[in-house]
Amino acid sequence: MSNDLTDILGPAYGNYPGNKVKPGVICVAPIPYVMDRLYAIRPLNPNPQSPDHARYQIIEQKPQALATGGQGKWRLPCKDLNLNTNEDLLIVKVKRRPVIVLSRTIVNERQADPKRIQDSFWCIPEYTMVDRFSHPQLDQGLIEDVEALTCRSFFPLPYEPYLHDRQAMLRLDRMQPIQRHLLKPTERRVTKEWVLYLHEWARFYITGEIGDEDSQKNPGSIASTLAATRDALMEKVAKNRAKQKPEGQD
Repeated sequence: MSNDLTDILGPAYGNYPGNKVKPGVICVAPIPYVMDRLYAIRPLNPNPQSPDHARYQIIEQKPQALATGGQGKWRLPCKDLNLNTNEDLLIVKVKRRPVIVLSRTIVNERQADPKRIQDSFWCIPEYTMVDRFSHPQLDQGLIEDVEALTCRSFFPLPYEPYLHDRQAMLRLDRMQPIQRHLLKPTERRVTKEWVLYLHEWARFYITGEIGDEDSQKNPGSIASTLAATRDALMEKVAKNRAKQKPEGQD
């Protein structure tokens, strides 16, 4: 299926000898895990005069408490950690992942306050579907759906040795701004055409529509190409699954 994608959309990767971060460049960045458990670091004793104030404990907290903001669930900081009174210090796991740079977070820097510009980029992180040892990380049916462009939250990536995966995907639901100093460019990038495909797929992820009515009617547009590719791949998966069904089953 990965070969089908490149046959239709064209080559996905190219060399990138520079070290400048810009759209299309494959970088490595620390990506936080989506945690179902969080832990706060607290002094054993909140009294600054106590000897136990310099000793700490780790307390498990439910992520839902962050959303509800319930009073009493989060203590005020007891030491100067550069935190606001409604903030807490949490332990969060991160993993260095390949990411594809989509765009800068500030389009027109000349109209922005130079003192407040955050030199950051919207990036989409890569996740494993089948690792380099050929071990699937997802259900085979879901892998097939992702590679057939059925899931708008995910976008499959053709095999690329640098990514160290047999099969990989980009997760649009993990798209995030990353500051420049946390991005390490590699010697690889996706092609300009694929940057346009990813822009359109991000639009599809947000709106649920591939292009507009006019672009879908234009055979040469990015939107129409993606829509036609999606239809063709989904049809192929449906036919393969129909062949695999035992006789007598609907």
